[in-house]
Amino acid sequence: MKTLSKEKWTGWIAVAIGFSIPVSTTLDNILLVLLMALWLLGGRFRERISASLDNPIVLPALILFGMYVLGLFYGVASWQDALGSLKKAANFLLLLIMIPLFQEEKRRSYAIWGFLAAISLTVLLSYLIWMGVIVPEHIFKGDQNEPVVFKLRITHSLLMSYGAYLFLLKARQNMGKPSGILCGALALAALYNVFFMVGSKTSYIVALALVIYFIVSQWHMRGLSFVVLLILILFGTIYKLPSSAPHQRVLLMYKEAMQWQPGQSDHTSTGDRLEFMTNSLRLIRGNILLGVGTGGFKEAYAKLVKDTKMETSHNPHNEYLMVTVQIGVIGLALMLWLFTVQWRMAALLPVSFDSHAARGLVILIVSASFVTSTLIDHTEGLFYVWMSALLFAGWKSSSDQRLKSCPSLSS
Repeated sequence: MKTLSKEKWTGWIAVAIGFSIPVSTTLDNILLVLLMALWLLGGRFRERISASLDNPIVLPALILFGMYVLGLFYGVASWQDALGSLKKAANFLLLLIMIPLFQEEKRRSYAIWGFLAAISLTVLLSYLIWMGVIVPEHIFKGDQNEPVVFKLRITHSLLMSYGAYLFLLKARQNMGKPSGILCGALALAALYNVFFMVGSKTSYIVALALVIYFIVSQWHMRGLSFVVLLILILFGTIYKLPSSAPHQRVLLMYKEAMQWQPGQSDHTSTGDRLEFMTNSLRLIRGNILLGVGTGGFKEAYAKLVKDTKMETSHNPHNEYLMVTVQIGVIGLALMLWLFTVQWRMAALLPVSFDSHAARGLVILIVSASFVTSTLIDHTEGLFYVWMSALLFAGWKSSSDQRLKSCPSLSS
């Protein structure tokens, strides 16, 4: 009974992390420590790890982590930077712990609703800050001009975009019911928050990609014409509202890109990103196969821009570049392999909601990684691994279902 009790508590802590991720880094860390402690006390490591290794997404994740371990033994990073980078990559090991905890469908449902409850709270508080009802006064991250709540702009908007996508799935699932109407309203409120209140250029890309996929996946070819109409309306609205956040940010991005000159640091958001990209590509060309080693980006970049007008950086704001600079094209191939396996395995999940949510997660991480270093940021990296464990834990049930329907396969 004691073992079962520990497992039950471990499962509820894994569920609670979903609420914590959008709200508090400190609470994340407390829950992760408790999760690890209870998992270690639970024993039966071989059985539980074996259950996780059966899941197809775990192998590429572990090999990718293994590449980071290998990267400790070569390259230019100090041990402090190398171990700091390895610690962030160690999020992949959480798949071994969490996948068995989420194999029960009811627990996955609780976890999803816990995450959506945190998103709903964030939406409510963001609107209250935006309308001036709440004055943050150092309690929350933002203000009336940029009404973020618990996280900074990019992280806030990424989580809000995915939350809106999940609310759209729930609204579609419960169409015509009061719960479906409520979820639809929350989805629209979250999307308006992303496009017109907070205004992260990264989230524009992610939110638009998720909405397009939602429409096409739900209505197939009929949805394509609606997607075209939606894009025309969206861009038309942005064009006709020059004072809107999307119009201003897109215009600013265009101006910054036009004024940027290679090798001349102009200290603009777009200019810095273009500079990071070109310099990261130079680093990759010099260390194409294995990279500069785990945690080596900062040191290698500083050496590259030494005695120039360019600024140093510890982050290229692009996960593909970050991985390739550190652990080479081998590391990049492993990361793309992981994303590909997730995309393919999503179609085999037994619950339709999980299947669409899983592909939405892949779309989020693939699109966001072009413009931010997703896996090295605490919230984004933990969210990706937690949600991956949650959604893909159902694959085991899919396998069992196929065996039951084909007795010859199980004999």
